[in-house]
Amino acid sequence: MTNQPLMPDPSVDERLLGNLRRARLEIEELGLQLDELLARFDGEIRQQRLKRIQKSLSLVSEQTPTP
Repeated sequence: MTNQPLMPDPSVDERLLGNLRRARLEIEELGLQLDELLARFDGEIRQQRLKRIQKSLSLVSEQTPTP
């Protein structure tokens, strides 16, 4: 019995390295998709805030007596 570690086949290294590269790209793609989704939510929140402010302004205008 020898205690020498076995060296894996170089083709296995290439396959694993290719898998890691693909996984990294998929994770990066997912991150960009999440960024896009967050941007959409931010836009929706801004629109809702704008509508609330405009509604409040119209209510204030209606309550303000005219001279």
